Amino acid sequence: MSNPDYLIVGGGSAGAVLAARLTDNPAVRVLLIEAGADTPPGAVPSDIADVFPSSSLNPHYFWPQLRARRRPGGPLYPFPQARIMGGGSSIMGMWALRGMPSDFEAWADAGAEGWGPLDVRPYYRKLENDLDRDLSQRSAAAPYTIRRPPRQEWPECAAALERAAIARGLAVVEDINENPTDGFFPMPVSQSETARSSSASAYLTAEVRRRPNLRIMSDSLVTAIRFEERRACGVTVRRGDQETLVSARETILSAGAIHSPAMLIRSGIGPEDQLRRLGTAPVAVRAGVGQNLQNHPYLNLALTLPPRSRQDAAIRHFAIAGIRLSSGLEECPPADLLVFVIGRVSGQAWGPGLAMAGAALYAPCSRGSVTLSSPDITVEPDVSFALMSDPRDAPRMLAAARFAEGLLFEPGVADTFRDAFLLPPFMALDQFHRPGLAGALLAHGAKLVLNAPSVVSRLALNRMLRPGRWIGNRQRRRPLSDDEILSAVAPMGHVTSTCAIGRRDDPMAVVDSACRVHGVENLRVVDASIMPRVPSANTNLTTIMIAERAAELLARPA
Repeated sequence: MSNPDYLIVGGGSAGAVLAARLTDNPAVRVLLIEAGADTPPGAVPSDIADVFPSSSLNPHYFWPQLRARRRPGGPLYPFPQARIMGGGSSIMGMWALRGMPSDFEAWADAGAEGWGPLDVRPYYRKLENDLDRDLSQRSAAAPYTIRRPPRQEWPECAAALERAAIARGLAVVEDINENPTDGFFPMPVSQSETARSSSASAYLTAEVRRRPNLRIMSDSLVTAIRFEERRACGVTVRRGDQETLVSARETILSAGAIHSPAMLIRSGIGPEDQLRRLGTAPVAVRAGVGQNLQNHPYLNLALTLPPRSRQDAAIRHFAIAGIRLSSGLEECPPADLLVFVIGRVSGQAWGPGLAMAGAALYAPCSRGSVTLSSPDITVEPDVSFALMSDPRDAPRMLAAARFAEGLLFEPGVADTFRDAFLLPPFMALDQFHRPGLAGALLAHGAKLVLNAPSVVSRLALNRMLRPGRWIGNRQRRRPLSDDEILSAVAPMGHVTSTCAIGRRDDPMAVVDSACRVHGVENLRVVDASIMPRVPSANTNLTTIMIAERAAELLARPA
């Protein structure tokens, strides 16, 4: 397709939505370019379709060299970001949470006109085919299927945690998305009874792909945006050893909150000092590109389960339930803390023997950055999350962790598991999911350990989980120190805000309320990077909502 109306860079949670919605109009021609592999109907890999997030353990679906720092000057760790059609929606844990109203009030205050709580709600409803809602409350045309694990399929530890939360005075909120508040809730998840929902499967259907006004290029890496003066006129694309210039009336970056700012900087839009250091001719100086990086810090507590407490081996639920809490810290929004329950940690046979309870800070104040050390497209960006750098974050992270720890050792909950362990940050669960004979032996070993007598299981896991450790069972506890808790904190995959919406006179703003990049023409960004503040929720549903609203904005007459 030559000279399309819209050229979309990235087929992830936002890009796939845009491609489908824009080509609803047969007069609009769209080219979608994805760096990773395609997942067309009838050829979706089994681990992506799986209702357990097996795809999150497949290294072929990620940018291979991407690393990140938890804290400034700290060590680099591998950081997973999707490189596959559907993006994060194809590899995430499938939690389907909307942001809180206070999130979108903050967006509007930051200059995101038309993105307030009442503005975004219709677009959430437009996308959500929530099977647990009454038919009168959902649209049959909504493409993105959501459901909740039925209580009769929960492991006993999850049911016990619900009872403990109620005993502490928390309300039970059956639909946390329509009733955003503090309380215990069954986790809405992006799946039907039989398959994952991704933006690729929900929006790039066989019918959509047959449209003559849509072309999809997969396994194709966009290396730069091309400009004539300050007008974007297309991109340079590398596929294998061949590099091609592709012209377009308008270019839309949907490459995510790490690679969208990196693409802007490589193409001459970014902080002046970075452009000068890289030797890149400036097209537009915008100090906010790559700044304001936000993510949710979290930690996990693992629970070994006796057979009577386990999720049925044939049931593959991952996320089971959550608890929203408000820290009450001055200047912090409501529902800024989250506690969550994971039913099994693996889709393999040993998975039901290990559950998890986690704690997260869902409205962090700390801000990191995405910068470039080289203009070379093969050199990944430098990512620093600066977790806990704001003094308001550590006390709230500790509050969430202490709440989770306290619930676990309520008598009715502690009776459902054998031992609890603090997991280390960045623990590579894929070490137990290797292919071939080695993987089979590791999986068999994990199953033996989890089914061994408690003393054997405890000793083996205490060694395997270092620098995490055993923290207790119903007979005794080894309390965690504040330092141990904070040392176990890692960033989630919820990367946002590096190309934030804001007013043109705000030097840290990158795009306007219609997602147009300040200072240039015919270039927009539509993905999680434009969020002025990370929502107090997992980011995938909000990213899809952004794309739904952006597609409507693009369809309106200029």
